[in-house]
Amino acid sequence: MKSKQQLLDVISQSGTGRREYLNALFKYVPDAIVKIILYKEIQKDQYIIHAGAACNFVYIILSGHVAGLHYQKQGRAYYFMDFTQMYIVGDFEVFGGIPEYSVSIYATENCRILVLPSSYYLQWVQHDENALFLRIKNIMSMLVFEKQNEREYMFMNCKERLVKYLVKSYENKHQAGSGKYKLDKTQLELSDRIGFNIRSVQRNIAALEKEKLISIENGKITISDEQFLQLKLLDNE
Repeated sequence: MKSKQQLLDVISQSGTGRREYLNALFKYVPDAIVKIILYKEIQKDQYIIHAGAACNFVYIILSGHVAGLHYQKQGRAYYFMDFTQMYIVGDFEVFGGIPEYSVSIYATENCRILVLPSSYYLQWVQHDENALFLRIKNIMSMLVFEKQNEREYMFMNCKERLVKYLVKSYENKHQAGSGKYKLDKTQLELSDRIGFNIRSVQRNIAALEKEKLISIENGKITISDEQFLQLKLLDNE
C-alpha cells in the first residue's frame, strides 16, 4: 500500500460490519506498516494457508469467506470451522510463538485480502493498544461462540446439523432479491461438513425435501426465501 488513505479506500469496499471493524483496527497503524501491506485477490477453492507451512504471513480478509479444514488419514477432509466473523487468519500461531501454521485455510468464495509479514504484524500490535485490544476481543468472542456451539453440536442428530448448516449457508451467501439459493456442495462434502456418513445425509436430504423445506433442482439443494424461514424456525426450536 502506498498510503494509509489507499488502505482505507480498499477497506471501504468491504461489507458494513467488516468495514467498521477494519477501520477501527487500522485507526492508528503506522505508515511504515502500511507500506509493507500487500493486496491480493484469491479465487474460490484456492488455499490461503497450508498446515505445516512456515508462519510467515498474516492475512486480513476484506471480502469473501474462508474455512478451516483438517485432512484425516483416509484422505477425507474434515471442515472444523467457518471463519465468518474472523476477519484475520494466520495470527493465532503468531501470538502463540508457533513457527508453523497448525491448520489449512481456504477460500469458500472469491476473496479480497491484505497480506502482512508476521514479524511486522506482531511488531505493530505490540505497540498499538487499540489494534491489540480489538483483535483479542474478536478472538475471545469467537472462541466463546465456538465452544458454546461445540457443546450443542455434539448432541445434535444428522437432521439437526444439516438444517443448521443450510441456514448458516443461506445467511452467509444468499444475496437479497437473487431468487432461490443454490447450495454448491456435493452430498459427500455435506457429509464431511456436518460429521455424519453420506447415507444419513442422503436420508435426511430426502426427508427435508418431502417436508418441502428444501427443493432439489438438477441434483442440487435449493432454498427459497419461504423455505429458509421455515428452516430457521426449525433450527431455533
